[in-house]
Amino acid sequence: MLTNEDNITIESFIDKLILSLKNDTEKAKSNGVTRKQLIEKVTNMTVNRLTPESKMILSSVYNMMSVHTLAEDYFSDISHKADFYSADILSELNGKFEFDIPKEIDYKKSYTEINMLISSGAIVVAGGIVSVTLKNWIPIGIAAIIAGIMALVIKKCSSSSPKSDIDTVINRYFASVKASLLAWIKNIETYYDQLVAELKGKG
Repeated sequence: MLTNEDNITIESFIDKLILSLKNDTEKAKSNGVTRKQLIEKVTNMTVNRLTPESKMILSSVYNMMSVHTLAEDYFSDISHKADFYSADILSELNGKFEFDIPKEIDYKKSYTEINMLISSGAIVVAGGIVSVTLKNWIPIGIAAIIAGIMALVIKKCSSSSPKSDIDTVINRYFASVKASLLAWIKNIETYYDQLVAELKGKG
């Protein structure tokens, strides 16, 4: 599990990443790019920055939770602690995802992939937030999700206001990316807790 302090630390780190991306976006806007070019640039920057960072976040989240787990009385027993390490939960969590960055990032193609993942039940999309169920057998590409969120946001903005300005689209994109990352972490926490409970059940 994660404590309130852990969650604050994680969210603060994500906020810093998003702020950095927003600053880079402002620089790109000052170069006089078109709306289409800016959307593509923001999507590419976000995928390239957050895909590897998400793997680091996953490791950090696991480390935080494992510290709390091993501090429990149950795991003061050497055999129980050995069972925990043998389970190699971090490898199982990493195996649920792909952290590779594609050579070409296309948010429209990623949107198609997101729809396939929705159909398979691997992800749930609500209010522009992508939530990974972790029931997937095939690793989910983090880059595709981050890119696909842009298409989801554009579609939502177009349906609510066909003339949505570019700042609205980009701000909603970053908000959706942050919310999706937090939902992803929450689901990782839930899955981790289930695996730990299973270990205790066997003991």
